[in-house]
Amino acid sequence: MRERVKGWSKKVIFFVILGLSFLLLNCSTKQEAQLTIPQLLQIKYLSQPVWSPDGGKIAFIWDDGGVKDIWMVSLSDGKLSKVSHSRGEIGRPLWSPDGRELIYVQEGGLYSWKDSQQESAPVEGAPEGISSDFDISPDGSALVFSKNGDLWLFSLPDKRSFQLTAGGRMEFSPRFSPDGNRVAFVSSSPPQPVSEVPAELTGTKLAFLYFRRSSADVGIISTSGGNPIWIAQSEENEFYPVWSPDSRMLALERRTEDCKHREIWVKDLAMGGERLVFQESTDKWIYEMGRGLSWSPDNSAIAFLSDRDGWAHLYTVTPDGEKLSQLTSGEYEVSYPAWSPDGSQIAFTSNRESLMERNIWVVPSGGGEAQQVTSIRGTNMHPLWSSDGESIAFLHSGPYAILDLWVTPLSSPEQPRQLTSAMPPSISKEALTPPEFLYYESEDGLKVPAFLFKPKGFDEKKRYPAVIWIHGDGVLQNRYGWHPSKHYGVYYAFHQYLLHKGYVVLAVDYRGSIGYGREFMHGHYMDLGGKDCDDVIKGAEYLRSLDFVDPHRIGVWGLSYGGFLTLQAIIKKPDMFRAAIDVAGVTDWTDWAKDPDGWWIRGRMGLPEEHQELYHSTAPINFVEKINTPLLVLHGTADFNVPFYESVRMVNALVEYKKNFELMV
Repeated sequence: MRERVKGWSKKVIFFVILGLSFLLLNCSTKQEAQLTIPQLLQIKYLSQPVWSPDGGKIAFIWDDGGVKDIWMVSLSDGKLSKVSHSRGEIGRPLWSPDGRELIYVQEGGLYSWKDSQQESAPVEGAPEGISSDFDISPDGSALVFSKNGDLWLFSLPDKRSFQLTAGGRMEFSPRFSPDGNRVAFVSSSPPQPVSEVPAELTGTKLAFLYFRRSSADVGIISTSGGNPIWIAQSEENEFYPVWSPDSRMLALERRTEDCKHREIWVKDLAMGGERLVFQESTDKWIYEMGRGLSWSPDNSAIAFLSDRDGWAHLYTVTPDGEKLSQLTSGEYEVSYPAWSPDGSQIAFTSNRESLMERNIWVVPSGGGEAQQVTSIRGTNMHPLWSSDGESIAFLHSGPYAILDLWVTPLSSPEQPRQLTSAMPPSISKEALTPPEFLYYESEDGLKVPAFLFKPKGFDEKKRYPAVIWIHGDGVLQNRYGWHPSKHYGVYYAFHQYLLHKGYVVLAVDYRGSIGYGREFMHGHYMDLGGKDCDDVIKGAEYLRSLDFVDPHRIGVWGLSYGGFLTLQAIIKKPDMFRAAIDVAGVTDWTDWAKDPDGWWIRGRMGLPEEHQELYHSTAPINFVEKINTPLLVLHGTADFNVPFYESVRMVNALVEYKKNFELMV
């Protein structure tokens, strides 16, 4: 149930405020440093940083209230400049090999910025309707992209397009070989639409449209044309094709649909043949975050992540599969590995020193002790090497800062330099409140990690209303400070607003969350909405035990999987919560196993036809009659992670049982 940005409008925020204020009897406090919704809507969210090959500039995307633009910052003088023109949805930009041109796709159109221009301009002769997942040739003369499911080449010098593939399949994720002669890509059959009417709703019937999807394969094709060569076709999913720097080999992953078995293969395109260089299996599911493969600059090793020892760690394997090396170990997790330009080191993100924070580390690629590069409190992630290997850029967020771009020289990592500032000047440090990290015991004695936020002007003699926040997906984690992703950063911002209105906030990392090892992540296997929901309920009981919390004014809300757990909580404990807000929550896993389906649900619950009782007992839609808590339901009609149909069925059941609810679509 991978999360995508849920659109937050002023109207939606108003409804959330109204729901919490009315149902929990808001008790505002007056503070000198106020925080307002208009201020929070001025926060910008940064993503997709790309360092130019010449080392002089870093380009990135800034999302300003839903308007996305490409910006760049000069490393020499720190000057920020806007590149794009706000024409709609925008994709990750790519630099030309010489670093003098930046190319990107916005709303299907191709745009280019050159160092002689102040702003970007449409690329002359470029076709419309191309995907944002494109690649630029090593010599900078051509682009490869997907359009209407086929691969195309576009020559930048002569402005001509050339179709590479055709035949009814869907090709995507094209990548040039380093010598520029071939393109690797992922392919699948077109999804097949299925329409059915699974439930009669009040007053009418609603058709449920979903798509049956085929497994993904990997192919290569010459840039001069011809037929594709299928180098990986099986009943399983094959993806992440990565070229070796000498263009002689291709590494890729194969994974079963239930996410219980994973393989890494190396295809020898020069000599022929293939080798299985790594495999792992589990009776539950394999860690899904921070995946992908990357070759060493000298072709001698492939870096990847695995949680085979109970924690997600960094490994390398030789292309012949003879030598497997574990470069990190311990009770912490690793993500975002990146080779240094000379291949002597690998940078990565880790929560080694603090499980709820992240820092950048560097480890010798041949093995040895890792060295910590960053130490700013909060989240420091996504290391980018400078072309000379002397500096690392990274993204930082914390209690007083939303995600910003920083850079640090490896010779003096204690002196990092901030390159961007996304926090509006109107929001002062004094207006923000850092959380307190704690553990409390769940029903079965498991220690549940959580963050406690106390209201501004906190008075231990008062009793405050409280809100429990439940993050989504399961494969996520709360952070010390602003969450680095926008779709959770906006919730963190809103919780800061609630602190000014006199609320206590408890953000729970229920079992199933990442950051605390595989055993904790697997804690809700074949038990969605069971013990993980108990973790939430025990959070409410923990709040009730605090002298400064009013036990009769505790609310609960969550997004996506958090919306599902919100519904589960008010079904299990009908009289515990004063109010509940379900934001795009799953109401029936049987429906979700059809759309969107995939490894997330199959790894955790198996197939519905194999576990009918489990699917029934974990579906809130089957127990709506138990709901007594006033409920607000929020859902976007364009949501494809949790289809809008989930909330339609829930609202229909709420109407049938005459429950107290409100709906915001």
